[in-house]
Amino acid sequence: MAKTVEIILGYVEAPVSVGAASTSIVDQYNSDKTGFALVNQSAQTGAAVAGVTSIVKLTTGFTPFLNIKTNTLAATTVLLKITAEYQTDQKFDMGDVLSLVGNVAGIIGSITLLAGAGPTAAVFTGIGVVANVAGIVRSDAVGKLYESTVAPILGKYFVSDKSAVYPEYWVAPDLTLASLDQIIASYSGSIAVSQWNPDTQDVSLGSNSIYIFGVGVGSGGGYIEGDSGGSQVIPLTGSGWGVGVGPIESPGWNIDIGPIQIIEPGGSNWGVDRYH
Repeated sequence: MAKTVEIILGYVEAPVSVGAASTSIVDQYNSDKTGFALVNQSAQTGAAVAGVTSIVKLTTGFTPFLNIKTNTLAATTVLLKITAEYQTDQKFDMGDVLSLVGNVAGIIGSITLLAGAGPTAAVFTGIGVVANVAGIVRSDAVGKLYESTVAPILGKYFVSDKSAVYPEYWVAPDLTLASLDQIIASYSGSIAVSQWNPDTQDVSLGSNSIYIFGVGVGSGGGYIEGDSGGSQVIPLTGSGWGVGVGPIESPGWNIDIGPIQIIEPGGSNWGVDRYH
């Protein structure tokens, strides 16, 4: 009889997709469900292997991962549950580092199992990093991200109820899961933000740089850096559009560019312009 293992984790991915950061991994899995596996990187004699049977997004929203030195979006973190069935006699254990492998893409990312979430060791919590940001977000930062943001949420909402899913919810600044209506009404539109210092690898929880805008039922929305002296608009999925969802339809938003400081060759400052 197949032995099942579940991993509830925060998954860090580059902000390349429209919508939640997990879009690409979920889309890859859905297009090649028979080809995904978890392979233990740290096994000394015979690697434990488990075939992935499902990858589920636990929330619709994601947590921006900001580089505070450059004030840019370095990555995004989403909450996932990966279910797999062991294909070997060896089993995973806490502290193991697993490769997430696909038939087409090869090694997609790595997952570190940081804690057990049940007495039978059939459920783990952890942190995952997609391959294309592994060189940006180092292991020290990822561990601190898990401690500051991921572990408290998993412990509060998902460890005691392994079947819990919040498909309409976002992560509020106090790490409460909330609907968009609650985010707007109770948190002034703010969501949780992971603030990363690449020099020290410290990761702290914040919210003052990011706020939700243009959101509504079925309309999608986005977030924008508000305290940076600049504008970075990242669109989120709305009903019927987005990467991996089908044809992309214009949501009818403006794109803000700016501020742009205009200085003539003689040094006169003509002020700051914004365009949209």
